[in-house]
Amino acid sequence: MDRRTFLSGIACGGALGGYALARDGQEKSGETRESGETRARRGERTGDSNVDETNEGPTGDEDDESVRDRVADAEGMLVFTYDDSPVEDYTLTYDVHREYDVPGCVAACPGLMEESDAYLEPDQLREMQADGWDVMSHTYHHRSLGRIELTEPARAGDDRLYVEANRHGAIEDDPLVIFDDESETTATVASRGSDSVGEYVDLAEPLAEPVDPSGYVRYPEAFIEALLERTDDRLESWGLDVTGFVYTYGRYHGVAEDLVRDHHDAVANHRYGGGHNDLEGLDPTTMRRMYVETDKAGEDDVDAFMRTAADEDVLAIVGGHSQFDTLTEDRIRYTIEAALENDLEIVTMAEALAVLDARNE
Repeated sequence: MDRRTFLSGIACGGALGGYALARDGQEKSGETRESGETRARRGERTGDSNVDETNEGPTGDEDDESVRDRVADAEGMLVFTYDDSPVEDYTLTYDVHREYDVPGCVAACPGLMEESDAYLEPDQLREMQADGWDVMSHTYHHRSLGRIELTEPARAGDDRLYVEANRHGAIEDDPLVIFDDESETTATVASRGSDSVGEYVDLAEPLAEPVDPSGYVRYPEAFIEALLERTDDRLESWGLDVTGFVYTYGRYHGVAEDLVRDHHDAVANHRYGGGHNDLEGLDPTTMRRMYVETDKAGEDDVDAFMRTAADEDVLAIVGGHSQFDTLTEDRIRYTIEAALENDLEIVTMAEALAVLDARNE
C-alpha cells in the first residue's frame, strides 16, 4: 500500500476515524508495541485488512497538486527533520516511518558520511529519497556557521580566545574572524579545549589586533559560502536533491543568516523553540522546530504540540537526532501516532513548500 492510499484513508476517516490506537493504555505504561500490531492498527484505520507487510513506504512520485489536495483534507501539516545523517537514520528512523508510510527529512553532512561508517552511505540516502524522503544541507563537516560570543577580551598578542562555546575550534586550520563594533582581526584555528576560565579556541598565531569582550568569533563570509556550496555540490553529485538547510548547534546569528538564505529556500531551525510556524506571511527561511527527544519533551508536550498544530493555521516542524539515546523507537512511534491522531498530514519540506507556494499564488 503506497503512501497516497494510506493518507487518503486518513482524510476520509477524520481526526481519529477507525484508528484504534490505545496509546493511553500501553504507551504511557511504558509497554512497547510490536510492529505487527502497529501494522494491524494502521490497516484498521485505512480499511485495509491486508496491510502490506513488506513496508514498501512512500513512492516519492506525487505531483504538487496531489500533495495540496491531501493537505486540504487534513487539519494541518507536520515535517519531521533528523540531523547529522547517522546510520541510525536508516536502521531506526527510516524503518519506523515506513511502518506508517510517512516521510521525513535527513539533514545531511556529506563529509561525515564519507569518513565514517557511523554515518549513512550515499546509497542508503538515495534509497530514502527515492522512497519519498527529503535531503537537507547540514554543512559538510557539521561546522557551526553562526557567530559565538567572546567571554574574555582578546588582546593583541593573545593566542587563545575564550568563548561561550568553542565550536569554531573543531577543525584545525579553519580561518576565523574576531570582531566587535569597533575592530576586526583574523586568525587560524590550532585546537580547542577548556580550563578553569572556560571554553577556548587556540590560535595558530597571536592576534594582531585587540577585540573587546563584547565581540564575537565567526568564519569569514567567503569560507561560509564555500562550505554551503561544497555541501550542496557533494550531495548533488550523489544524485540527491537538496531541499533546505538545518543549522548545526542552532547557531544561526550573524552573516550566516543572509548567506544561508541566499542558498536555500527553507530553514527548519532559524529560531529557537516553538515549532509552530504561522502560515500567514511565513518566510520559510526563518522557521522554527521543536525537539521531540525524551530529554527535551514529554509525551504530554508532544500531545499538546500536535493539538495546537491541528487547531491553528501553522506549519509544524519537529526535530531530533537518531543516534541519541533520547530519541528512542518508542518516542518516534509516539510522535508519529500523535500527529496522525490529530489528522495532521506528515509531509516533507519540499511538499510543505509546494503547498505554501500555492497558498501565496
